[in-house]
Amino acid sequence: MERDMRAISANESLYQESCVRGGKLFAALEEKSARKDYDDSFLQLLVEYRALFPQSENFDIFYARYALFHGSFEVARDTLEQAYRKKKCHYEIWKSLIECCRHFGDVRRQLILEGIASHIYRLPIEVAIPREQFSEYLDLLSLAMGEPVYAPIAKSRAHLADGVLADEIGVFAGEFLPMLEESRADLRYWVGAYIGQGGLNNKGLLLEMYKEDPRFCAIGGADFVFDVLRARLVQESITLDEDEEVFLPLIGTEETQEIRLAPVGEEGGSIFLGKWATNFYRISEKTQISSEHPFLTGKPIPLRHSPQRKKLVLHILADGFSWTAMKQHGYALMPNLMRFFLKGTIFDQHFSVAEYTYPSLATIETGCHLHRLQSFNENCMNELDPSFVTLSEQMKALGYYCTNVMGDGNGIYNGATRGHDRLIVNAWDLSASEGVRRTIGSLKAFAPCDQFVFLHFTDMHPWPSRSSAMPLPVQTGASLADCIQGAKAALPSVYLPNEPIFAAAARENMASVDESLGRLFSYIEEHYGEDEYIIQLYSDHGSAVLVDEPQYLMGAAQTGAAWMLRGAGVPQLGVVDELTSALDIYPAAARLAGFTAPAHIDGNLPAALGGEARDHVISNSIFPGQTYKLCIRTREHEFRLESQEVVDEDGSVDLRRPKMQLFRRADMTREIEDGERLAHFLAIARAHTASFDTRGEIWQEKRALRKSWFG
Repeated sequence: MERDMRAISANESLYQESCVRGGKLFAALEEKSARKDYDDSFLQLLVEYRALFPQSENFDIFYARYALFHGSFEVARDTLEQAYRKKKCHYEIWKSLIECCRHFGDVRRQLILEGIASHIYRLPIEVAIPREQFSEYLDLLSLAMGEPVYAPIAKSRAHLADGVLADEIGVFAGEFLPMLEESRADLRYWVGAYIGQGGLNNKGLLLEMYKEDPRFCAIGGADFVFDVLRARLVQESITLDEDEEVFLPLIGTEETQEIRLAPVGEEGGSIFLGKWATNFYRISEKTQISSEHPFLTGKPIPLRHSPQRKKLVLHILADGFSWTAMKQHGYALMPNLMRFFLKGTIFDQHFSVAEYTYPSLATIETGCHLHRLQSFNENCMNELDPSFVTLSEQMKALGYYCTNVMGDGNGIYNGATRGHDRLIVNAWDLSASEGVRRTIGSLKAFAPCDQFVFLHFTDMHPWPSRSSAMPLPVQTGASLADCIQGAKAALPSVYLPNEPIFAAAARENMASVDESLGRLFSYIEEHYGEDEYIIQLYSDHGSAVLVDEPQYLMGAAQTGAAWMLRGAGVPQLGVVDELTSALDIYPAAARLAGFTAPAHIDGNLPAALGGEARDHVISNSIFPGQTYKLCIRTREHEFRLESQEVVDEDGSVDLRRPKMQLFRRADMTREIEDGERLAHFLAIARAHTASFDTRGEIWQEKRALRKSWFG
């Protein structure tokens, strides 16, 4: 039965009335704009529209069109840049910005916008690439035509084929990563091959062989491990003149490349670097470094501790770890994890903001909702606005050596992990045992430094058995019937059901992760005092494969996540029942590490850590091509909202007539009718979605580009 939305509350009635009034104004503005009728009456309509929706990008678009028509290109550009920060995947904004770029001769920005539009909508690329910057701009175009996930994989590596621009999947390797925002820093991310220890040249030669092979790149590099380091290119020589002893990263560009190291006043000698491989050297005096071939140097890492810092701040992202499953199994599935963090604080009512890694990671790293970050569309290349200062940027500013010892590259292109000096990444299979080995190795190697270490593993993330091998004990232990039943599930991971084979794999993987974490925690307890470290472990989302409840994308199985802390400043509370959001990890890190969280973040410092308790948490799915789904939870109730139509590429969706449900969390089998409480939750939902609710206002040309979605 369709609800009478106006009857829900006075606030909802006002909302519906503003939708009607705004829709009429929007239609009138679009009609006049189509006729190029940019007169005083157009401005009057625009003033009325802005009074209704002061933050809407629609005002910016219409006002920019007015300015363009009257030749005010600077006003138009500034207005459109403001709109772009609100909606980074919006065709109408791109279209007018491209017009401004043509006027100002901003080839770089035009190339980016046309590249993104080409990837999303298959629109033509019309900008002429300057010959003197041809290689650089082809790389930039490759970035724009790609996807913001799994760096350094490039979804569309641009090249010339018989004089015609073409593209196919590739990888950035043995080169600097292009970035959408021009960097003035002298250190940029350079992509090499991770070797750890062993043959100097083997991995670099292998990467050089396959970097342009589309088969290699189409499978994410077959889990090839890339070493992404902030570095500068040195043509012949450089003199390192630091005031203190440092570790210096060096990268070779040739096989077994000879590098001369000569302290001032001494003859020195040679060392040898592998092709595209990073090695570290301890340098304690002014030293000249030279080679016959170009090489790269990273940022010198000072060997010192500060009483204002901790020796170790460790963040562990346990991808896909369902805390709801842990609770339903009496917390018994991971005893080492529980033993360690029971001496700190474990949040038992913690929820992710989104349902999969790409948007979730950005919300954790910034403390901001994904619609504000514009980090919801994994097909549309964009970069976080510099105003969003990430966790790693904050830690770097405090003087920590920041390194991502294991990750999937999901935060490199969009900047979510941009504060790290080094990121060791591969696309999918992130094994906790290898991650723990690297972490302990890093703790030993850089023990003289204060370290911020980010470890991301995926063992507990479920995968369909038709595309991913089950753990060996599960392969040999599962019945043939269970194997066949599991193979029927041709679903994305987030929708995988609680089938016996998936549940068995989850238990096996959780046990394996727990064993690895036990080694890591033992090492930390043996080598650090309780006041010398801060450790946070959290998950980006959950899964349903070990949970007994009906499937719902924003349900407690999929969004019930882990969050636990231990170390300096963390109260020893054990398991606490406070309601928390993944947004709260950022302000917690700020309180414990000693930086100031920006006032604009959405995160909240929990009461258990000295802040205030939340009234509610919000989880939502903004996935273009699917309906918008939102879940608001309090300690007692759960409110669900879903759009009638699908989300557009820019994240916008019509929410005038949403489907709604209300439950008591103690009994999720029975929907309840409570008009006053429903109105309360709907008001929260309206405030949350205001910036991306179209209210039925449709840009017809943009909508026509997605006929398969909208008809």
